[in-house]
Amino acid sequence: MQRPERRFTFKGLAFGPAAFSLALGASTVWAQESGQLETVFRKLSAAEATIVKAIGARDSRQLSKTGSELGRIIEAALKRREDGGSVTSCDMAAHSLAYLAVSVADGLANKGDPRRMLIEDARAAASDFQKDMAACEKQAGKKTGSHTSVEKALRAL
Repeated sequence: MQRPERRFTFKGLAFGPAAFSLALGASTVWAQESGQLETVFRKLSAAEATIVKAIGARDSRQLSKTGSELGRIIEAALKRREDGGSVTSCDMAAHSLAYLAVSVADGLANKGDPRRMLIEDARAAASDFQKDMAACEKQAGKKTGSHTSVEKALRAL
């Protein structure tokens, strides 16, 4: 006795287009994250140069302004984290640099012991910034550079 040969076909299901759209969606998310990372990296590099110049000129207004601009990056990272996303090394570098800028701005406005303490906080933030920026460059696929200019500018104070 022969058994009837049955073929199981999935009619109405489109696995090909579904798989394609999933792959496309994943690559789109990766491209957005990569683009955001590149944008944050560029803003950090520009902010670093601005902060070095402002420290040299003892311009507390520019330091505060740059710290506020970096605050937008930090707020975006916090929102991303609340939505289930991840915080990048570049976001952490932005946090360190913003803290450094605000500490130096406050330090320039004070005298004596409060100034010394704020400058010491800024030096600690500069050390954190160097580590975070090295990780950011690695994550962004950039060549690792030296980010000692901020620390050198702080020593000149």
